[in-house]
Amino acid sequence: MTASVQSARDLSPSAREVTLALPNALEFTPGAFVNLFVTRDGKRERRAYSVSSDYKNQKEITLSIRRNDSPESLSPVFWQDGLDALPMSVMGPLGLNTADKIEHSKVYLFGFGIGVSVIKSLAQYLLDQDDIEQVIVAVGSRTEEEVLYKEFFELLAEQDVRLSFRSVLSRPRSSAYPYTGYLQDHIGDYDFNDA
Repeated sequence: MTASVQSARDLSPSAREVTLALPNALEFTPGAFVNLFVTRDGKRERRAYSVSSDYKNQKEITLSIRRNDSPESLSPVFWQDGLDALPMSVMGPLGLNTADKIEHSKVYLFGFGIGVSVIKSLAQYLLDQDDIEQVIVAVGSRTEEEVLYKEFFELLAEQDVRLSFRSVLSRPRSSAYPYTGYLQDHIGDYDFNDA
């Protein structure tokens, strides 16, 4: 279906969130992705992006995009002027790793860099399910400025005691940051039984 850019905002120095308005509901399940088609320099290009938006509003979708300035990358178009006039279309929803496949009441969600975006949609959905007892979100980033959706997860954890959030930085700017290194170095205290 056709799509138009409704809004765009910077998430970090190298990531941007783009919200697309759709003519019809997409009917996606969190964890899904879409193929986005954009015409650039007379050529129709396709890229896959995970849906990071709230599943309750399916007449618009939010995509989180990491900037990559290589000639093959589509991402620079999302930083250009006139983005709202750029013709594009969406195919989907697609994907097999969706929230409806989760069968346990304790769920771990791990994300690295821009991969955190799909966790945003999943965590929101899971906390709306009565049979979910615990959602543990752990994300890895390079620096404090690159932690995507940190405020979102912290607020969600304040609002719902079933969610816990941990952010690990490989290159923190502050020596006081509690979790440094890589995500796999900070999961030894997790209990993965029946999860």
